[in-house]
Amino acid sequence: MKLLLSLILIFTIAFNYGESLKVGLNNNIDYSKLENQVNQQQQCFTSSSSFPTGYSTSFVQIAFNANTPTSNGDITQTSYMESGTVDIDFVGGQLYVDFEMDTENSVTKGKLWGFSGNNTQYVNIELNGNEYCFQQPLTYSVPNFNNLKYVSDAEIGSVECDLFMYPNILGNSTNQYLFVDKTDCSLISASAQNSNGTPSGNSLTNFYYYEPSADSSYFQLPSICLNSISLSQPKLKSLLNKIPKIH
Repeated sequence: MKLLLSLILIFTIAFNYGESLKVGLNNNIDYSKLENQVNQQQQCFTSSSSFPTGYSTSFVQIAFNANTPTSNGDITQTSYMESGTVDIDFVGGQLYVDFEMDTENSVTKGKLWGFSGNNTQYVNIELNGNEYCFQQPLTYSVPNFNNLKYVSDAEIGSVECDLFMYPNILGNSTNQYLFVDKTDCSLISASAQNSNGTPSGNSLTNFYYYEPSADSSYFQLPSICLNSISLSQPKLKSLLNKIPKIH
């Protein structure tokens, strides 16, 4: 769920970069130095007509002190590990995430649906053996590729990629980059770094089993969410804090 609330990110990153991507001691990478290099050739998303109508992928995300939004619009820093499945329909403005999040030795499992049509999201979780579905206002836009900016060619392992930047993430407090396989334009990984005076932090994500279309079956709400409880984010956070610690 952090993946969504912080991006949302389109998501984020852990990998070995090619020789052109040198990692410093603080794990920050100055991708801007890669711009305008010679012999660079963008292969993917060269026009809006080449964007996928949606996609489905599994992911693993690791974040250390990464910028994330609060319910009142401020930015805070959070460390966590999250894995799951994401399904996004750009045309219909629908989003589904099946997630397992480990933060501060607490593990939360659940599902989230977001619908831009009625600006509503539903969070389905299990707490202390009881299943709940909470309804909340959708406070973010369903992610899309419209604002991607091509930066350069790059390699992850031996896979040749297009490297893109997402501008103005989280009120311009985060620099986010997306690595896309040149051969089939599938998502490989993403990188987010705190910026503009916010405390140092990063998030890293790998994507698995990428499919360039949405699976509509994921957007069907379960029966428990058809009579969901309307709940504010602070109250939801309070409930999540009641989950037993994992030792």
